[in-house]
Amino acid sequence: MTEVLIAGAGPTGLTLACDLARRGIAVRVVEKAARHATASRAKTIQPRTLEVADDLGVAERLLGLGAVHVPTRHYDRARVVSEAVEAAVGVDPAPGFPYPAPLWLAQPQFEAVLRDRLGELGGRVEPDREVLTVGQDADAVTVTVRTATGIEEIRARYVVGCDGGRSVVRREAGLELHGTRYGRHRWYLGDLRVDGLDRHCQHVWMSPEDGILSLFPLPGTDVFQFQASIPAGDENPAEPSPELYRRIFAERAGVPGVELHDAGWTSLYQINVCMVDRYRAGRVFLAGDAAHIHSPGGGQGMNTGVQDAYNLGWKLAAVLVGADPALLDSYEQERLPVARVVLDDSTARMHMVMRAAGDGDGSHAQRHLTDDFTTGLTIAYPESALSHRGSGPRRRVDAGDRAPDARYTDSAGRPARLFDLFRGPQWTLLAFGGTEVRPAGSLHVHAIDDEQVRRAYDVTDDELILVRPDGYLAGRGEAALDVWRRTQDVSAATHP
Repeated sequence: MTEVLIAGAGPTGLTLACDLARRGIAVRVVEKAARHATASRAKTIQPRTLEVADDLGVAERLLGLGAVHVPTRHYDRARVVSEAVEAAVGVDPAPGFPYPAPLWLAQPQFEAVLRDRLGELGGRVEPDREVLTVGQDADAVTVTVRTATGIEEIRARYVVGCDGGRSVVRREAGLELHGTRYGRHRWYLGDLRVDGLDRHCQHVWMSPEDGILSLFPLPGTDVFQFQASIPAGDENPAEPSPELYRRIFAERAGVPGVELHDAGWTSLYQINVCMVDRYRAGRVFLAGDAAHIHSPGGGQGMNTGVQDAYNLGWKLAAVLVGADPALLDSYEQERLPVARVVLDDSTARMHMVMRAAGDGDGSHAQRHLTDDFTTGLTIAYPESALSHRGSGPRRRVDAGDRAPDARYTDSAGRPARLFDLFRGPQWTLLAFGGTEVRPAGSLHVHAIDDEQVRRAYDVTDDELILVRPDGYLAGRGEAALDVWRRTQDVSAATHP
């Protein structure tokens, strides 16, 4: 019996698989498609997702492939109106934010990096395996999978559906998406080669009649992502094709000397905004698009799925090695409200962009697509059962908040950073001043006596700060250690 079966090998499923594999959990990843996806689809990796990538050991690989601060060039037909960095600006650089700006990188490249990392950790993706049925009893989940050679039955302690908006796992678990179909917001999408346009910037045309046309150069490739809104009055839009895209470009842009060719992927996309009201049915969990489908406003969908996986992975691993299964209840408690807020925010941004398109104000639309919220750095779990809030006044960084990075000088006089201490599957206890705690099991203890770290964590006296495996503060003081104890093997009496 495998411990965790993951259905779907997109960014969400791969993140979860990497996190479980590095914790020594026996995991299988099955993917319906016979070949790796090549369509660009999502292309924004937010700062918080880059922090997850840092923890998984792949941030530098992603940064080497992608680009930050890509300018947007606005046109009036063939005339250039403006050029500036307007979208995905991120937050102001600061020691607490090692990755202040979003990274532009197409989803297939992100997935390839995660697959490579999974391979390094001893795992792999099993392609051409379609989930047919999911059933469960008190001890395990039974999944039937169609393979190239027949039907396979897989027994797993837990199953996670990361299989997208048409999730079979969701259907079989009896969970449903609820939401809204925005029939008037439709887009032509595609990946194609373009001759005659600079690759250092995004090219955008907006008009009240036609809406938005965008050609975005995908970093690390020779391909542009084509996006064109379909006018609301077009009741029966034509099927997407390279010929249609060339005609749209000629009609809306008309820049001479530009040729669109070699379309590797085309799609007619309609915006749906929906989510489940439960993330779990017994031993079956949902993550990513299987649980919530967002508008593209703010570049949130893929990133929210990665955060789902990062939240769930360490909890599944803890339960599988003996922690109280009640720990898994915190996954839905923490992530469902986040999905709801992100969904509402991305929908509002979508409406703003479409209104701006109607006004022909491209710069306004681009500037308001992203902000501090969309970076993911402000997401917090203050009401979680895993957040121990003391009785004193709220601190600038408190239980449930993201644990910021900070640069400091270690005991040997060498420059160091907190994220280097956090990297890995462990809990981290920062001990300030003379407070002493013994390391135990998954708890790593680091004595810190640095003014920069004290400022970053609002520490004024001797104090303990407990950081969860996913980089959020569990709490302050010795009482916060009870949160860690609740995640340990219930058959052991491990107390530092």
